[in-house]
Parts: sequence; structure tokens; C-alpha cells
Amino acid sequence: MSDFEKMKKQMIEENEKNFGDEIRENYGDDVYETSNNILAGLTEEQWRKSEMLRIKAEDMLQQLTPGGDSASAQAMEMAKLHGQWASCFWENGEYSPQAHLAIAKMYVDDDRFRSYYEGIVKGGADFLYKAVKNYVESLDC
Repeated sequence: MSDFEKMKKQMIEENEKNFGDEIRENYGDDVYETSNNILAGLTEEQWRKSEMLRIKAEDMLQQLTPGGDSASAQAMEMAKLHGQWASCFWENGEYSPQAHLAIAKMYVDDDRFRSYYEGIVKGGADFLYKAVKNYVESLDC
């Protein structure tokens, strides 16, 4: 087993230990199993792409959040990158504006996620949510 395959296996095991029951209860067994299968099926190239997108979006978040405008062109680009990153872990890699907005909302509602984004930059969770909301609303035009 390659180091990459070991890493994915460890991630799935940690997710099961930390969140398995909660995810099954809130979203059902099928959603949970589909999510695990997507992660298990990622190639190293797909993983590298997802990491590049995540890092770029988080770097932009860090730069934009202090005093930034969540409706600016840069914030829209950051939200788009964040959506592309999230899509790496969605069935068939398809982007869903509704799912993207729900995830961003979870970042402000769930202290575990809020803490992650606040660790990147103070106010990061709220800024990201607002930027994603503005981005998703712009797609409806």
C-alpha cells in the first residue's frame, strides 16, 4: 500500500472515529458511504489539485478578511475556488450551489469548523460564509 493510500485510509478511519455516528444520524448511511468512497477513490493527482485549491482559497481568505468586502471580485474568486475544492469531494465532482452554501453556513454554525477558519484569520468563518452566499446568489442571475 502506497503512502498516499495509507493517508486516505487513515483519514477515513479518523472521520469514522470522530464524526461517523454524527454524519450517519444527520445525513444517513448512503451519504456517509458515498463520501468515504469518493475519498478512497481519489488519485494522487486529484488530491494534489484539491490541496492546491484549498490552499489558494485559504490564502485569499487570509488576505481578504481583515476589512475586506465579501462581495468584491476577489471574494467571488475565493468563493469560486472554495466551491471547486469542495466539489473534489462531491459525487461526480459536480458543483452544487445549494450544497456549497450549506457547507459555508455550517462553518459559522458549528464551532469545530468556525474554529478552523478562525485559526486561519480572525473573522474568517463569517467572511467565507458571506462571500459564498454572495457568489451563489450571483449565479442565479
